[in-house]
Amino acid sequence: MIEKSSPEPLYIQVQNWIKEKIASGEWKAKEKLPSESDLAAALDISRGTIKQAIKQLITEGILVQIHGKGTFVIGEQLEYPLAERLVSVAETMIENQKNFTTNLVSLELIPAGKMLAENLHVQADDKVWYMQRLRHFEGTPVVFLENYLPANLFPDLDQIDFTEDALFAIIENRYKTIIEWGKRSFLAKGADERISRILQIDKGTPVTFLEQTTYTSNDMPIEYSKVWLRSDQIKLTSILKRHQRN
Repeated sequence: MIEKSSPEPLYIQVQNWIKEKIASGEWKAKEKLPSESDLAAALDISRGTIKQAIKQLITEGILVQIHGKGTFVIGEQLEYPLAERLVSVAETMIENQKNFTTNLVSLELIPAGKMLAENLHVQADDKVWYMQRLRHFEGTPVVFLENYLPANLFPDLDQIDFTEDALFAIIENRYKTIIEWGKRSFLAKGADERISRILQIDKGTPVTFLEQTTYTSNDMPIEYSKVWLRSDQIKLTSILKRHQRN
């Protein structure tokens, strides 16, 4: 328990106490913690001390706060290969036999505009498909995706059930277009109001932002995407070799 006479700061004692609860299995993965007020009352310390301890454990990746719901123990994280292969988040989940669901938020035709015209090698007034999807891992929203595809290459895209099939698989199997390579960039961001609402996290919570363009074998861009990954649920991994074999 907490020893107020100890030279060790109270908030560090609280951190260790919470860690012991998790390590012993008393507080399990995905389990909601008691409220800060209840913890403060149970330990007979200030709520500010509890808040300070929880904030540090969130930084360490042990706890997560979900807006409007409370503080939870972080469960198993999905590993997403950073730079090994061109695979989608859905393909990674399927390969690792993870239970996930996909919600198609919207799908519509929009003018490409200047930015998409440059990324997809189309004219600014050409139509592109704009799709928003939200993936849940074990019931928790973990990935929000915005995809843009040239409408002339993918007719009747709005007739497809995106809750059942991954986009890359649809492109290759239904439209017989082989994805050869892609260019990805990653950036750590704080969730803005829109992303925090969609991913059910507090505004400013760190997320991983992924920007990607995929190409066919003749270097034709066919898809541009913006993806937000919850850092507490998905960790980026990479296997790197220093020397190549002859």
